Amino acid sequence: MGINTDLTDAQKRALKENSDDLEKAQNQLDEVRRTARSRLESAGLPVGMDTLNCLACFGCEGWSEGDDGTCAHCPHGFFSHNVI
Repeated sequence: MGINTDLTDAQKRALKENSDDLEKAQNQLDEVRRTARSRLESAGLPVGMDTLNCLACFGCEGWSEGDDGTCAHCPHGFFSHNVI
């Protein structure tokens, strides 16, 4: 399928449904992050939008720079961090 290929109605519908599902998932993830940050801040733990803190752990011993500024030793996945 080339860039100038006309899409069928079924293909357009499939792409639209995928887009809608991904938007819903993004909205849910955003809400989980807001709740997690609020929970940590209420408990007195510093969490900032300008850092890539892990929302599931804090104060890693032996922290070392990893991908995207996260700890290279953090066992949690990309989506556990304060990523935008």
